[in-house]
Amino acid sequence: MVLELVDVTKDFPGFRLGPLNLKLEDDSILVMTGPTGSGKTTILNLIVGLIKPDSGSIIIDGVDITNLPVESRNIGYSFQNPCLFPNMRVFENIVFGLKKEDKKKKDFQIKRLFESLGILHLLNRHIHGLSGGEMQKISLARMLITEPKIMLMDEPLAHLDDQTKRNVRVDLRRILKDQRVSGIYVTHFEDDVYALADSILVLNKGCIERTGTLGSILSYSGHSPSPFLCEIFKGGYNYLEGRVAASKNGVTIFKIGSHNIETLGEYPIDSTVGVLIRPEDIILSLELIKTSARNVMKTKITRIVKSNLNTGVIDVHLVIDGIRLLSRITYESGVYLGIKEGDWVYAVFKVPSPNIIRDEN
Repeated sequence: MVLELVDVTKDFPGFRLGPLNLKLEDDSILVMTGPTGSGKTTILNLIVGLIKPDSGSIIIDGVDITNLPVESRNIGYSFQNPCLFPNMRVFENIVFGLKKEDKKKKDFQIKRLFESLGILHLLNRHIHGLSGGEMQKISLARMLITEPKIMLMDEPLAHLDDQTKRNVRVDLRRILKDQRVSGIYVTHFEDDVYALADSILVLNKGCIERTGTLGSILSYSGHSPSPFLCEIFKGGYNYLEGRVAASKNGVTIFKIGSHNIETLGEYPIDSTVGVLIRPEDIILSLELIKTSARNVMKTKITRIVKSNLNTGVIDVHLVIDGIRLLSRITYESGVYLGIKEGDWVYAVFKVPSPNIIRDEN
């Protein structure tokens, strides 16, 4: 499934959305964020067909759906508060949108979906008395069971407690990937981005201010022109993602290209892990030194700028074989090292520094 928005606009009194140009690739999860009132929910409503654009086109797999009615688009839409029928049991809620023949045809798929979401034991329960996390899973199952082309999610976890959010996020990304369903997820929360995003879109005053991969946005958010982006990501992180090559004695080695990175924890071989590293945890050295730190990479300085976070601190942008890193050091340290753009330096960080935020088999 490929979704495209081409020159889409929508005017309201005192507010204009667009023109928007956006492409969501097959099986990808786009996390959309931005200040309140920037137009995020309006974009979802345009895609699903609840409102019509004033101009432009909405295209799915090469087919223009701009003027199709909601029921003909086969798009799932999840809201902050699950819309479930209180007079029905869980199973009846989930299969409500299926025809009788489809229920029989999809019996095996239905059971597998219930097992994946961990709700098999809830099927005969009434909606009343279920937890918020259970209700969101049921709402998700009801949409996925109709095999939508794309899932739209408007802050569905906003009202859940932190632990439930963590659990549902893991299930949500895993299920969307297993079912090969693309998704657009709206949020104001940093952790949602880390746990769910393949790519990020920042919307501001009706316009796309920035879009990119999770790694590119996180690594450079401290220097983005967007105050909102700086605020939500607290000054920038390094995001690295690679495949596990070895894991024993509480330490995992994962590969990014030809480079090995070590981190704490044990994870299955060949699984994919994504980690965050604070720029303050990356130490710079002009020479290869003997140290207890296990992660050492020879990198090239591409940019040195004053940090937005603190006077007296500089952000040093590094690159090696397409891997981008951000190190944050004091101005005095930079003067002492005598570093300048174009220099080669060793980037050094300890094994506990990478914080694993994504683990996918």
